[in-house]
Amino acid sequence: MGHYKEVREEEGINGGLGLITNPQVQDGGILLVGLNPSGEGDEIHNYICCKNDFWDPKHKMMGIYDKKCGYIDLLPVRNGRQVQVHIDNDLKNRYHGRLLAHTRDYIEELKPRLIIFANSANYYWGFRKEWMGYTFKKVKTPLDGERKRWKLFQITGIEPTGVNRFVHNTNLVGTFFLQYRQHKDMFGIPVPKERELRFVDIQTIAKFIDVGWEKTLY
Repeated sequence: MGHYKEVREEEGINGGLGLITNPQVQDGGILLVGLNPSGEGDEIHNYICCKNDFWDPKHKMMGIYDKKCGYIDLLPVRNGRQVQVHIDNDLKNRYHGRLLAHTRDYIEELKPRLIIFANSANYYWGFRKEWMGYTFKKVKTPLDGERKRWKLFQITGIEPTGVNRFVHNTNLVGTFFLQYRQHKDMFGIPVPKERELRFVDIQTIAKFIDVGWEKTLY
């Protein structure tokens, strides 16, 4: 939280910051990522202790991986409906860029082998060659039925941007990236049951990545 507060002070911005992490996170494991937290004020929450209608489906989805699963929001800006965040998704927003640089540092330190991005705003990752600047290749998903719609990628490298401090190397080469969405979108519309990711689906992907690694996740 310290780095984020420094950015806010230096940029002269008002408003709350929120940070949700799991202190039991496994390095080189699974990282579940959202976009931004709801609520007001500056607060740090333990992912495992987050229990309500929003969080319970995530814990259920992660199943026996949940205790070691990492969690972080890309932008720790308190705005639960994400309206302003979506409006400000271009590189002119210095504040968001500086916040995102520290989030990227944390992700790079964790070196997750699988990232599950539960949001549609994938441009922050680099799909449009902006922001964090990661490059991807599409991977044929091991999921079947309606769940095949959730795209699976693998990070192949990084292109220098201001947000990633113009680096040319990343710890995430080879990391798998699953593009999901929230169980309920910003309008409260739930994912249809036949498309909803379940623990068995996450486990299928983990075993597809590496059967031996999968056994370390619980």
